[in-house]
Amino acid sequence: MRTWVKLLGWVFGLIAAALLVLYVFFFDVWKIPTDDPTESASILPNVEAGDIIVLTRHSSVARGNLLRCPDPQAAGRYIIARAMATFGDTIELKGDGVLIDGKRKPSPHPCDTPIMLVHDPQSGDDLNLHCFAEDFGERDFDVLVSDQPEPPTKTAVESGKWFLVSDDRHIHVDSRDFGQLDISTCQHVVYRLVGAAGFGDSKHRLSVIW
Repeated sequence: MRTWVKLLGWVFGLIAAALLVLYVFFFDVWKIPTDDPTESASILPNVEAGDIIVLTRHSSVARGNLLRCPDPQAAGRYIIARAMATFGDTIELKGDGVLIDGKRKPSPHPCDTPIMLVHDPQSGDDLNLHCFAEDFGERDFDVLVSDQPEPPTKTAVESGKWFLVSDDRHIHVDSRDFGQLDISTCQHVVYRLVGAAGFGDSKHRLSVIW
């Protein structure tokens, strides 16, 4: 019995040490704040306020990656948006869709939940937003759009900058609001450990984000 106890102690100790090394050098764990209604709406439908997520400490950024970046308009806070266009690209948001150099990537399939009810903190209304999958950078992810999109936005991306776009295209906190970003201080969101509803919510736990 003592041998088995010691063996289990060594196994759990090694696992804990490995997790500690990963945390210190490679990954960060963060709970998305729940105190900003606009930011909370803008990050839907792929993550939500209250989720516990894993971020890389150091990694290169590819088109379509979901990033956590320091908020350029509020010191000590963060925004979450997706890297969509980089230097040399001309990005256009038209009808809540994204075009890069005049081309739009295909939408391979509808979301599991095609309509999502989202509260708009600016108007105070509850909106029915449409959900569909968008394919960028060899990955697909869900986005929310409205029947009443904003006027088109078109811009060329500057050297050393990225244009970030919220997954909620209608209630957004992205480069349309704060401009293009140097993303050298951003971290790549890669994994959700636990959803906002807790570990019992199997649909939103232990899921890859990318």
